[in-house]
Amino acid sequence: MFEFIATLLLATLLMIVLMAIGVAITMPFHGALVRLRANYNPRAVGLEGTENRVGPTLRSILGTLQRTKRLEGWNGLYKGAYPMLIYVTLISIASIIFIGGSSSPGPKGTYSVPESGGIRMGLFTIVLTAISLPMTIIINRSIITPYKLPIDPRTSLRVLLSQHELAKPLSLYLTPGLLAATLTHTLCVTILAHTMRVFLLGTADPETGYSETAYWRWALFFIFQAGATGYLAPLEVIATRLSVQPNNGGFQAVPGEEEAIPEGVSYAGTDEDVIGLRPTTEPYEGFVDCARKVIEEEGWQSLYRGWWWTMGGNVFGAVS
Repeated sequence: MFEFIATLLLATLLMIVLMAIGVAITMPFHGALVRLRANYNPRAVGLEGTENRVGPTLRSILGTLQRTKRLEGWNGLYKGAYPMLIYVTLISIASIIFIGGSSSPGPKGTYSVPESGGIRMGLFTIVLTAISLPMTIIINRSIITPYKLPIDPRTSLRVLLSQHELAKPLSLYLTPGLLAATLTHTLCVTILAHTMRVFLLGTADPETGYSETAYWRWALFFIFQAGATGYLAPLEVIATRLSVQPNNGGFQAVPGEEEAIPEGVSYAGTDEDVIGLRPTTEPYEGFVDCARKVIEEEGWQSLYRGWWWTMGGNVFGAVS
């Protein structure tokens, strides 16, 4: 019994260390992706009829990385690292318990399609959604906040969450449209991906795995995984926009009025904000409303910011 507990603790510690290394490597890129997708960059018509943009114009992850480094330094690149480590650890534990593999974007940003199905897959989908939604809010807001977050988690949460969310933590699940976006995304990367894998590749042989599967079946599966970017990328952009929008419990924010910032919290940068955010006085009212306003105000291309990151992770996850 003692050996089993010791082995379990050692395995858990090793997993956390590996997760920490993964987060350390990928966090700057994930943070840049979140900033790129969250950046509010509406169109404005110039005096001569030319189209201009209001606020920072970010066109790539590399450009976003450079802007973040210039304005906030190395600390800005690693905003959200602590909650991200907690998140990937929880997801890994849940995946081991339910299906033995993860189908959520982990520290490598991949979507690995699990083998298990049926009830365990359904339970994992529910657990994945329950964990992902509040953690997505905390991680994304940690990344885009203009403030330098303290180590104390309670103080950090006071910076990241609205008074309504602090008083009623379950209201995070009621953030307009976010549950719909998160659940839809989770269903796509678990049940839909698993169904298509079984349909195209069949089930793996216990001894030979997929070694005898025809190449054309693999080709079709890779095409499906790549094509899934068409609906996964917009879902991720919409979820990002909704997650950084504070839930005030239905009360509209008053122009010029801001939440009180805890004493001792300072700005991460000195010159300007890395990204622009949609005014809290004009919030997105839900999933469909967010998609519509993004298209009307910023163009449909904005729904595909970072699409190649999604495609790469999805295709890579097909063989992991």
